[in-house]
Amino acid sequence: MPKPVIISPSSISLFLECPRCFWLYKVKGIKRPPMIFPSLPSGMDRVLKEYFDEHRHKGKKPKELCGKFPGKLYPDLDKLNIWRNNRKGLRYTDKGSGIVLMGALDDLFVTSDGLYAPLDFKTRGFPLKPDTHEHYQNQMDIYSFLLEKNGMKSAGFAILIFYHPKRVDENCNVDFQPDPIRIKTSAAAGKGLFLSVVECLTQKREPKASKDCPFCSWNRGCG
Repeated sequence: MPKPVIISPSSISLFLECPRCFWLYKVKGIKRPPMIFPSLPSGMDRVLKEYFDEHRHKGKKPKELCGKFPGKLYPDLDKLNIWRNNRKGLRYTDKGSGIVLMGALDDLFVTSDGLYAPLDFKTRGFPLKPDTHEHYQNQMDIYSFLLEKNGMKSAGFAILIFYHPKRVDENCNVDFQPDPIRIKTSAAAGKGLFLSVVECLTQKREPKASKDCPFCSWNRGCG
């Protein structure tokens, strides 16, 4: 029995960049050339989860959230660790095609009225620009859609916490400045993105490349 096709927010980003590259990867197994990624963000991701879990065990909120977001961290760490896992995550399967949408949460926030908001950590080298959070809109919409499909009513917003280095003290400890941002989310928009991906994958012919895709342009130049 063939393995199901699994779609993640990063896969959808690839689809939006170039439908052809996305289709070739998911249908034909042809990947773009690998890129080198720094290991610092994954290290920060790990220690931030540990930091938030320490507060969860104490029934408290980290100071980044205090006074800004009424509610609490999702209390069930066993479930959260499944949803955090890049191989498991929070999932929804399209019944018609069998295509699976999967998102790995960083954390989950429960509002004071029992609604659910994805909470995501972002590491940057510099302070925020006014539009920085907009780059993560699709990802948060998809998370909101996944929450609803798993029986958790979306709060209609997500919490992004951006951390950037501020200074180094005399003991060589790096001081990171946290910037928590609340952004509106739409489960309907997340659903629309997923259905567009399903439509792309279920067609027999490869879709057209994006005009500004450098990989497809390079491929055409070598043909």
